[in-house]
Amino acid sequence: MAGSTATLAWGIVGTGAIAGDFVRALRGSRRCRVLSACGSSPEKAAQFAGRFRLPRSARTLEELCADPEVQAVYIATPHPLHEPQALVAIAAGKHVLCEKPLAMDAASAERMIDAARLRGTFLMEGYMYRCHPLVRGLVEHLAQGTIGDVRHVRADFGFRVERNPEGRLFAPALGGGAILDVGGYPMSLARLIAGVVAGSQFAEPVKLSGGGFVGPAGADELASAHLTFATGVTAELTCAVRHDVGTRVVIFGERGRIILPNPWLPEGKRQGRMASLLVHADGKDVRAVEVRAQSASYALEADLVADTLPGQEAPWPAMIWADTLGNMRALDAWRAATTSG
Repeated sequence: MAGSTATLAWGIVGTGAIAGDFVRALRGSRRCRVLSACGSSPEKAAQFAGRFRLPRSARTLEELCADPEVQAVYIATPHPLHEPQALVAIAAGKHVLCEKPLAMDAASAERMIDAARLRGTFLMEGYMYRCHPLVRGLVEHLAQGTIGDVRHVRADFGFRVERNPEGRLFAPALGGGAILDVGGYPMSLARLIAGVVAGSQFAEPVKLSGGGFVGPAGADELASAHLTFATGVTAELTCAVRHDVGTRVVIFGERGRIILPNPWLPEGKRQGRMASLLVHADGKDVRAVEVRAQSASYALEADLVADTLPGQEAPWPAMIWADTLGNMRALDAWRAATTSG
């Protein structure tokens, strides 16, 4: 659905590193500009606005959402704050792009989606890799049968940082843990691939088992999951915040495999544009396919919001509401299997 050509004015909720990346990316946006920001204190908001030369800042979220010039808000705060902050913005009639995961669990995500549906506002979960043209390229290869019938997916996303019991990656009260922070990436891609195999936009696993290591602070630091889908496709997922398990995805087919070296972060960075896939088809030379986006990934997300309005859901393969809910339910099951072990 095509939106108008007018510039979409954004307010940012949060003043951390990701919020800063969003502002930097939108400097190269064709459709969007950042107008204001709010944070955990008026002082932090003012400092953030000054650092990035924003026109103004807001003392509170309510003040940001009361600004008639702010049309959309980008939520870049710790996971537990997503639902209450998004509900305030939606109630004010603002469109919402919310960092992943959309919420702490599926029930919370469903409340957010219901609120947006009733209010008539846009809402999207910010898995920015799903807005990069690499994903459409991958879907085309799978649909064309480049590697034959897909049998198995192996997808990893993990990194190593020092354990900080009070940091957002490790503190359960802040939504800590590898599954919530990065596990949703491989889960969402495996479900997308299984969906393409089944002739749909996504598929839900009929079997899911998981396990991992829960650190001393109570958050999962390393987790793996095994999925089985109705078509027989299987997937092995790994995520981590204390172990560098890498960022690679391998899709195994009857006639070869496709390797995605890093579909989550183009060029290995949040402002990257170039992504690639390697096609290993039986009897043929390895083919490297490079896909360059017109702008940085955060700008791709924001521009997609602008292009979709007045629609409420972005077009697939971005995260549509049903996909978000299915992914959150799968993450709920993965977390339960990991912590119960």
